[in-house]
Amino acid sequence: MMKRILGLVASQRKLANGEILIKEAAASIGEEFEVELIKLPELNFQPCKACYACLVPDQRCPLTDDLYFLLDRIKEADGIILSAPCYALGPAAITKLFGDRIISLAQHLDELWGKPCVIIGTAGIKGWEGYTLSALIANARFIGLNVKDAHMFMGALPGESLVNQRSLERIRSLGASLFGEPRQFEEGQCPTCWSDLWKFPEPNHAVCPFCGQEADVHPSENGVQWDFGLAGRRFEKHALKEHFQVWLVEQVREFGNRRKELSEIRNRYKGQDKWIKQS
Repeated sequence: MMKRILGLVASQRKLANGEILIKEAAASIGEEFEVELIKLPELNFQPCKACYACLVPDQRCPLTDDLYFLLDRIKEADGIILSAPCYALGPAAITKLFGDRIISLAQHLDELWGKPCVIIGTAGIKGWEGYTLSALIANARFIGLNVKDAHMFMGALPGESLVNQRSLERIRSLGASLFGEPRQFEEGQCPTCWSDLWKFPEPNHAVCPFCGQEADVHPSENGVQWDFGLAGRRFEKHALKEHFQVWLVEQVREFGNRRKELSEIRNRYKGQDKWIKQS
């Protein structure tokens, strides 16, 4: 049966590095497929208003934009390939705008859970990729996608990401993993969510800021030794459902019970505020 692959392109450019990398990844899958592409900047995503209306059973987000159009396309696909360029050390803003609607999207975890996904980040200069890949991986895991592989490709100019053989081989292996075996975490990455960013709340003790994975870090003869301890559980299905489908609902109820108390605090800051608005 022909598989349907959805390629999500976060760049505004035509034939940008992310777009051609998606096409090369799809071509390496090795079985019948059709690729459908969506240029995310062409969609209309409004910022979440934190109204919590989507927490009501069978209630959709009241914002009238393209959120559910994209959600339906993701549901229909057999696999997802997401690409985004690095801007100012992070992924293109459109990915964050979509990701910030996680409260609505998380109500569909059962329909999205386990759908395979691979992620492509692009950056112009090695060392300037910042938190791009970690943020993209987190966005995908938050909505229940099974991230099979993720990689940052270097190339400032359109097409430059595929000028060398090593990049070509890497994108082909990434594509093959979409419906194949996932890659393993690399040295320095979180073994749970693959983030390469760590917090050190105590000397020699690291915590992944994305999933909560813990590790003790010590110097060794071979460099750095990572002794991984408590695994991060934030992206497990039961944890996501507990947070977005139970805890948040309880917080709405709690606010209703404490509305008078909290209003007294908030009203202290109510007055003749000087808001600047565009005329």
